[in-house]
Amino acid sequence: MVDVLIADADELYQSAMEKMLADCKDCRLIGTATSGKEAMEMASSCRPQVILSDVTLHEESGITVCKMIRNRLPEASIYILSNYGDYTLLHNAMEAGVNEYLFKPLSRKKLAAIIKSNQSEEPVELEDTNIDKLISSLDERNYKYSYDVAKEVVSYLFRECGKEVRKEKMVGLATSLFYIIPGMDNAQKEYYLQKYKINAKKVSKPLLCFCWIMQIVTEVYRQLCTMKYSHMNKVFQYIEDNKNNEIALADLSAQAGISSGYLSRIFKKYYKISVVDYIHLRKITMAKYYMATSEMNISDISFLLGYSEAGYFCKIFKKYEGRTPSSFNRYSKDLRKAAM
Repeated sequence: MVDVLIADADELYQSAMEKMLADCKDCRLIGTATSGKEAMEMASSCRPQVILSDVTLHEESGITVCKMIRNRLPEASIYILSNYGDYTLLHNAMEAGVNEYLFKPLSRKKLAAIIKSNQSEEPVELEDTNIDKLISSLDERNYKYSYDVAKEVVSYLFRECGKEVRKEKMVGLATSLFYIIPGMDNAQKEYYLQKYKINAKKVSKPLLCFCWIMQIVTEVYRQLCTMKYSHMNKVFQYIEDNKNNEIALADLSAQAGISSGYLSRIFKKYYKISVVDYIHLRKITMAKYYMATSEMNISDISFLLGYSEAGYFCKIFKKYEGRTPSSFNRYSKDLRKAAM
């Protein structure tokens, strides 16, 4: 059941929306608001999954109200409704974190599509041997093992599952991984599932599927590490922001305000690998993304990732993958063809 909040100063339009929602399956109207204050109060107390707001609420900006709601309810899907198109309003709405800018009147077909897209799916368990290995690798704080198991998971998904089942299993895997984080509740889980949302490309390409899984695995590792060492947030962010550059250990330790030796010990404890290993693995994951989404050759990718020589990059890639970038790319394409 999808809970919906309507925020609109026009009572006639509110009434029309109420009737449309009454005819729409699997949804429930939890309230109607005519002002920004009412919308904020209802959103905070009822925590709806879907918010439909007019671009103006009396003298208030609906976009500003939606931005405040987004800060309180990062997991909610928020839609701005307007009688006219305006690039500035559209830009402001997107900047405020609105999911979509829609024109009035909203059709029944579009409303039904919104409700359907926000229905929560029951997580489907991945094959026990795969999911247990991946969870175990996180419990043991072994990032390289997690990386290798993620490749096994992708191989299983593309050899044994159709596209729809693959998507369900990927959502189930993400849910299970996020619950490893101590204190993770449903609202936080939904926030991360929205942040790392599945799309058709990620389901159809093995390399993008792998990159998606590693985004989640990396996020869980980061959360587990920074719960004890909050200053490590700056280290991880620096690495993500500079994957396309050469990264020096001294720069990372400066970001955290700790010695290089202490930084290395933290990585050994929470990742079972060195800082350098972690950086290479993040860069290789990015290389796979470029292979899947661009026409760049291996030399271009290696330079883009901060490696001064393509030969050195290939050597690093083979060290962690067991095969050259070209061979790995061909393998992934064959895996995709086998799934068609």
